[in-house]
Amino acid sequence: MTSSQVNLPANQDLEETVLKLVAVTLDKKLDKIKPDAPLFSSQEGFNSFALMEFVLRLEDTFGLSIPDEDLDPDIFYSVQTIASYLRVRLEQRG
Repeated sequence: MTSSQVNLPANQDLEETVLKLVAVTLDKKLDKIKPDAPLFSSQEGFNSFALMEFVLRLEDTFGLSIPDEDLDPDIFYSVQTIASYLRVRLEQRG
């Protein structure tokens, strides 16, 4: 399968993958992370180092390069907003 033939994951699968990556990055249990909860709202959320680690995980998992200009708090607000961003990026790629 070539990169132009990549099958896009279903919305729920995409969100679940993002949720798992957030949990690994923040060292939290999956059931403690809500898909619509702000990821920067508490001391347990993303800081700049955790965000960079998370972006690297996203790039590796989805085969994307996320440009610096896309490192926007609105995009990385929650699991749902990240999944929406990835859906667009994957559709553009593929």
